[in-house]
Amino acid sequence: MTAITLPTLPEEMTPTWLTGALRKGGVLNGNASVASISSQVVGEGIGFIGLVARLSVAYDGATTAPRSMFVKFPSPDPGSRQVGNLYGLYEREVRFYNELAGSTGIDVPACYFADYDADAGQSVVLLEDLTGGGRFGDQVTGCTPEEARLAIGSMAKFHSSFWQHPRLDEISWMVTGDALVRNAMLMAYDACWPIYLQRFGQSATPEMVAAGPALGRRIVAQLDRFAGNPLTIVHGDYRPDNLFFGSEASGRPLIIFDWQSPNRGWSAYDLSYFIAGCFDVETRRKHEGDLVAEYHDLLCAGGVTGYSLEKLRQDYRACLAVMTGIGIINGATLPTTNQRAVDLFDQMLGRFVTAIEDQEALSVLPEA
Repeated sequence: MTAITLPTLPEEMTPTWLTGALRKGGVLNGNASVASISSQVVGEGIGFIGLVARLSVAYDGATTAPRSMFVKFPSPDPGSRQVGNLYGLYEREVRFYNELAGSTGIDVPACYFADYDADAGQSVVLLEDLTGGGRFGDQVTGCTPEEARLAIGSMAKFHSSFWQHPRLDEISWMVTGDALVRNAMLMAYDACWPIYLQRFGQSATPEMVAAGPALGRRIVAQLDRFAGNPLTIVHGDYRPDNLFFGSEASGRPLIIFDWQSPNRGWSAYDLSYFIAGCFDVETRRKHEGDLVAEYHDLLCAGGVTGYSLEKLRQDYRACLAVMTGIGIINGATLPTTNQRAVDLFDQMLGRFVTAIEDQEALSVLPEA
């Protein structure tokens, strides 16, 4: 995909390279050029698949090009980078911004340049600096019910815009949720389960410990039941860390970012992942049912037909189990040097397990 050599770290970016990238992206025109760049890594400890830095840019010549922006690279950690390329995360984010961002029906960051080098497994994405005028969400702090309703409103709008859309068959680079989950369960789950117990066993209930060894196989069997489900594009990692809360006055109340994980999948996955992970247990229990019903109402308002609330609730319960299986694998492969991410996974997996038990989600899955 790439036509220019891509830097791998912020310090490798030169004024000449950034000038070419911004010109290629249509952001820098005329005789203006980048004179100097300074960078600062941001969000250390928040993610482990990518590296994000804020760039401060000075120009030679008059230009309206942005003087501050985010740059996103694959993780410098070899293991994390391998996981990112194994799942195609870096290529998907580049192609999302280049091919789909303008037709999502929701607000996403402006992208100034995005490119991927398949041979090197390297990507670079230059994005709008959202700092100021709002705040980034925080998975550990979670969402208020009002913020959750705002997030679910954007989610429903996004899902309904691609619901059973003929274009889904044309996006060959975007894998299906079935393929992603099936491959992960078959290739990694059994090896990751004991590592998960060692790292996060304190968050596992006795029921989960008993069910865990067979969960991967039961999830694979559940995928066969999902075969006839309607498909849309799902974000794949819809949680507070990937949301920017602006304001109604600005016309941008919510901006959704981190598009490494979109897939052609089941809308209930994003919904269950978000609701189960963004609240403390008691808040989720209080609002969960109403939020699922509200999401369904918004889907229908967006033109979705033939998908009942009863069916959504059943899929929601099954997806609680599916996402927990994926979480077990991700938690087991997480670099233990990233303490913030370890703490985050501990919290999220604990919330997932509690939600599974509250919703009796394991009873929905086929037996292995």
